[in-house]
Amino acid sequence: MHKSTSSVAILTDSNCDLPQEYFDRYPLFKLPLIINDATRSYRDEIEITVEEVHARQKDETFKTSLPRMDDIESALAKIKAAGYKKVIVLILSDALSSASNLLRLTAQGYDGLDIRVFNSKSGSVGVGALALRTAMYAAAGMPFSELLDLVPRLIAGNKVFFAINTMEYLQRGGRIGRATAVMGGLLDIKPILTFDADGVISTAAKIRGRKAIHANLVKLVTEYAAQRPGCPCDLLVCDGGAPEEADALEAALKEALPNVRSVLRGTLSATLTVHLGPYMLGAGIQFLPEDQ
Repeated sequence: MHKSTSSVAILTDSNCDLPQEYFDRYPLFKLPLIINDATRSYRDEIEITVEEVHARQKDETFKTSLPRMDDIESALAKIKAAGYKKVIVLILSDALSSASNLLRLTAQGYDGLDIRVFNSKSGSVGVGALALRTAMYAAAGMPFSELLDLVPRLIAGNKVFFAINTMEYLQRGGRIGRATAVMGGLLDIKPILTFDADGVISTAAKIRGRKAIHANLVKLVTEYAAQRPGCPCDLLVCDGGAPEEADALEAALKEALPNVRSVLRGTLSATLTVHLGPYMLGAGIQFLPEDQ
């Protein structure tokens, strides 16, 4: 069980796509999201893996749902047992999940923990970057009151882009119409998705063919970085079963933005794979407060 000199723990969810090493090192805790097939529910990363979803989703339709109350209770009990008194919750955007509202209701009057829930307005490594940076500041001794002021600034400086290989799984989940998915497949359109200011998924670009993905992701990230020239930042890279392409994407981003502090790499979770399908590539940026 992780213990820290900090009194503040950060609770995220399995959509965050962070490597386990960060949970071992920082005051980070994770809540499993739920994946459902026709007959059974599974806890992401515990009872089903992303590899299993990849293998089965060609022939099966999965859905996702809210975390279980007993998992929420278990995560909070674990945090409390580790000696933390305060919790900052950063999970999937409110626009995509009601999990944040469930945590807010749970937080009301929770005995022994002061729990604050934020709308991340993001997903995948976007959420991961927010949770990790907040955990780093907490581990460094930043007081809870300052963390509560800092988190909205981190959220405002967070941007991710996701290029998906097919629109089939968005159509299966009801996110887009069948006609749009079919036409996209015929024209080999690869949409690049992002989150708007309210945390709603929107289309940043539509490109033809997979070969154009890298250049367009780099273009989108560098254009966003240019909004705050000289501001310290982290780069974010994520893939859904395409690690070699992610390596090449990371190298291209480093070349385009040589002054970044670090690169956060993630692997797409089973939860998001249900909606985005395999071979997703993601890139993003996390601006860091210049006064910290």
